[in-house]
Amino acid sequence: MAKPLLGEMLLESGDITQEQLNEALAIQKKEGGLMGIILVNLGYISEKQLVNYLALQAEKVVKSE
Repeated sequence: MAKPLLGEMLLESGDITQEQLNEALAIQKKEGGLMGIILVNLGYISEKQLVNYLALQAEKVVKSE
C-alpha cells in the first residue's frame, strides 16, 4: 500500500482547500521541496499541524505493513 499523501490528508480533513493544495503542488513542481514545508511557508498550516499530520501519516504506513 502506498503511503498516504500529506496534501490529500489535509484536504480530506478540511485543513486546506483544493486551491491551496494546487498552489503548493505548483510550487513543489517548479521549485522542489517537501509539501509540508511548502504549506507551512505559505501559511496554510501551522508547524504543529504539520508535525501532527506527519505522525498520523507514519502511523498509517506502519499499520499497512
